[in-house]
Amino acid sequence: MGMLYESLLQSQIFFFISSVGFIILGLLAVVLLLYFIRAMSTFNRIMDNMEKNIDKIGDTTKEMFGEMKDSFIFNFLFKKKKRRKD
Repeated sequence: MGMLYESLLQSQIFFFISSVGFIILGLLAVVLLLYFIRAMSTFNRIMDNMEKNIDKIGDTTKEMFGEMKDSFIFNFLFKKKKRRKD
């Protein structure tokens, strides 16, 4: 009778520990899901702002490229080599 009682007690302890483990894993999954949803919401807001300001971004990029192309360092590093005519 002691062996049966001991086996039953071990199975109850196992199920208790596994239940606690699944509860902890479930809570962890919920927390990770909430962080993922928050990150996706932030990403969505960033994309919306980019869509609204895409013309401004394009104009600014063109201006920056023009200024960079006119700079001394750019011309020094990437100057066009003159071809000699033979």
